[in-house]
Amino acid sequence: MKPGWTRRVVTVCGGVAFTVVVFGFSFQPLLLPAYTASLVITVDAPARTGLPPEQAQALAEDVRAFVAGARGVELPGQLPDGRPAFEPDAVEHLVDVREVVAAGRAVAWMALLLGCAWAAWCLLGPVERRDLLARSLRGAALAVAATVAIAALAAVADFDTFFARFHDVFFEPGTWTFPADALLIRLFPESFWVASGIWWGGLSLLGAALLAVCARLVVRYRSERTT
Repeated sequence: MKPGWTRRVVTVCGGVAFTVVVFGFSFQPLLLPAYTASLVITVDAPARTGLPPEQAQALAEDVRAFVAGARGVELPGQLPDGRPAFEPDAVEHLVDVREVVAAGRAVAWMALLLGCAWAAWCLLGPVERRDLLARSLRGAALAVAATVAIAALAAVADFDTFFARFHDVFFEPGTWTFPADALLIRLFPESFWVASGIWWGGLSLLGAALLAVCARLVVRYRSERTT
């Protein structure tokens, strides 16, 4: 492979790593206990489930901790009043979600290590490498912004189809659909996921802006070194 092509390839790889870092880590705040506890109240989960706010929040926290990989968390099969809670098919889906979350977290950390290694190689080498780093940062910023914009347009046009296609990427068809009266659906209704999508998109755009700022700083640093 010619040197020019080699540099293009590693620049693209660096940009992909930065893109994965932004999408991976922008999702992590959505797994915080405070986020789940506040949003289930905002989307009126207690009224939907017929449970006191404290109990609805406690159940939502169990689900959050379960999918986040906390040890020793068990999802109840029955509510205190005798109604069914989390059926076996719902638990199986949440196990799948936990595996996806764990895999996503691992990939994000791997991408961060690769991105840091790429940045160090560029910054500690000849000054010309700063151009490569700046290109990968700008490319990642544009990729993140474009992906968020496309996803937002698709969600606005037809949220149900967008939601289904998104789930089909990570889960087997039929394993993530449940009756409307299932506790999992009433606890985390569509409005919960709309809000989460908005937050994830907003945090991702914030990450894209940070990448763009870093690219500008790298270019400025290169200019100062060459003058």
